[in-house]
Amino acid sequence: MVRGFYMLGSGILTQSRVLNTISNNVANVDTNGFKKTRVMEKTFGSMVVERVDRNRTPVGSASMMNTADEAVTDYSQGTVNQTGRKLDFAIKGDGFFAVQGDNGTVYTRNGSFNIDSDGYLVLKGQGRVLGSDGNPIRPGTDEISSDGQGRLTANGAPVGQLAVYRFPDNAALKTVGEGMFQGANAGLVTTPAVLWKSLEGSNVDMTEEMTSALSSQRELQSCSQALKMYDTVLDQAVDIAKL
Repeated sequence: MVRGFYMLGSGILTQSRVLNTISNNVANVDTNGFKKTRVMEKTFGSMVVERVDRNRTPVGSASMMNTADEAVTDYSQGTVNQTGRKLDFAIKGDGFFAVQGDNGTVYTRNGSFNIDSDGYLVLKGQGRVLGSDGNPIRPGTDEISSDGQGRLTANGAPVGQLAVYRFPDNAALKTVGEGMFQGANAGLVTTPAVLWKSLEGSNVDMTEEMTSALSSQRELQSCSQALKMYDTVLDQAVDIAKL
C-alpha cells in the first residue's frame, strides 16, 4: 500500500516536470533557432519478487517507481525561412554561431543580428557576434552582403567572416538561455554553409507538443485520483483498527 503512494507521488512529480518542459517548448515556438527539449524517465529502485516456498521460486522483478531523469535537447534543424533582411543568417546543417557574452562565449542557431552603436554586429540581449578570427565583427553599417560561407562585405570591402563552430557531441552542451548554449571543444568550420537573408525557426512541432501535453495531463490526473483513493482506503483501515 505504501509503495503505491511512492509510485503515484513520483508519477505526479514526473508529469508536472514533463508539462513544464512542454510549456517552455510551446512558449518558444517563435524563437529563432530554439531547440526543443524532452524529459526522459528512468526506473528508480527495483526489487526481486519470489514465491515463498521451499525452493524460493523467482517470479520476476518489480520497479519501485518511475521518475524524471533529465531534459534532453533535440538539435534537429528547424525550418529555414527567407526574410529578405540583410542582417539575417541561417546555418545549413550542424553548427552554431558564436557570440561574445558577459559570461564567456555562447553558441546559438539564432542568426537575427543587428548593428550596435559602435558598428559591431550583435545578437540582441547576448553580445557581439564573433568572426572566424575569434574577434567581434565590425561592419560599421547595416548595408552588408554575404556569400554562401558567411563572408561579409560592406561598402565593397571585406569586413570578416561569420564563425561557425561544431562540437564533438551536441548532447554535452549546456543550455544557458533560450536557444543559447555553452560547451567545450568547439571546432571552427572552415567551409560553413551560411544562408543570407534567412532565419532558422524553432524546431518545435505544435501538434506534437499538444498531443504530448494532453497525454501527460491525463496521466497526472489518473495518478492524482488514484492517490486520493489510496488515502481514503488507509483512512478506513485506521478506523477499523480502532474498533
